[in-house]
Amino acid sequence: MSAGGLRRGLALLTGVGMLLGPGAGLAQDNVNLYRFVLDVDVPESAGLVALDETPTLVLLGAAPKPVMVTLLASRTPELLRPGLALDVAPYFLVGGGIRSLSGYRSNSVAGRLMRVLTKTTLSVAVVPDARNPDSWRVGFGLRTTLHDPHDPVLNSPLPEQVAGALASHGVAPPGDAEEDVLERGVDLSALFAEALRTMRARGDIRISAGWGVSARVEGDVLSADGLTDTRHTFWVSGQSALGPRFDVLATVQGLDVWSSERALRFGAGVQRKTTIADFRAELAFDGTDERLHPAVAVDVKLPGCTSLIAALTTVPGPEARTLRAQVQLRGYLAACP
Repeated sequence: MSAGGLRRGLALLTGVGMLLGPGAGLAQDNVNLYRFVLDVDVPESAGLVALDETPTLVLLGAAPKPVMVTLLASRTPELLRPGLALDVAPYFLVGGGIRSLSGYRSNSVAGRLMRVLTKTTLSVAVVPDARNPDSWRVGFGLRTTLHDPHDPVLNSPLPEQVAGALASHGVAPPGDAEEDVLERGVDLSALFAEALRTMRARGDIRISAGWGVSARVEGDVLSADGLTDTRHTFWVSGQSALGPRFDVLATVQGLDVWSSERALRFGAGVQRKTTIADFRAELAFDGTDERLHPAVAVDVKLPGCTSLIAALTTVPGPEARTLRAQVQLRGYLAACP
């Protein structure tokens, strides 16, 4: 056997070993978690939740993306408002995605807490103030996923399969800090697609929670009077897959919780998934006006880890429900083969 043939044979045997033994063949058992973020179910920006500027009132329970930028245009009969939001996982920023695979999969208390930390994001968002278009409202949010049965690193052999596929083609394994394995000359799209199907077939419920605060910006934001009309919100959302194409959504949200005008919002919805778009319909009860608010939305997947959401909902108004149309363009970090 030639030297080249021997090298290819050894590479193939190494790849098979990776597929048969969880964690086997992965250099030092290390894995970069952010290589395996799937292009599915991008949740709302926590900063926009704080500003009450999400496309729909019922929120997704899915795990967040490590980085996401959102541009929005929100239209009511009285006003057209643009907006901008940035969401980022602090764990991602400090390079925490490089983890021991066995440690990440551990069901110890420390292992579970670290998985929650990995899926925690901070968010900031800004939109013009609805009552005074010359002022702005800024929102800050913190969101985390408490239970995520659709995590492909935790609940599938995707890391071992990717390592095995690269090795079987004689491709050197990626460095620990390398987050993209899709541009190494090996077609991995089938592995990621199968991981996505496997995760959705698990069913179960994903649970996320968050806190946000919004305020009106007036004058010097560094002064005591720079931020006024502060409002806090807390929420818990759940998302259960009933099959490869249907989800049930539910949200409970406390609005303006530290003021005398605090109120409760809760609702439920359904999501129909297709290859190119997700369709949602929902009904929510808002305690601020004690009315039911329906909403519909379509989330279209675009090339390059982007999506476009168009939504129509009613929101509480000064005297009656107000019809609001909103469009959001989002770009995020994920594996988008």
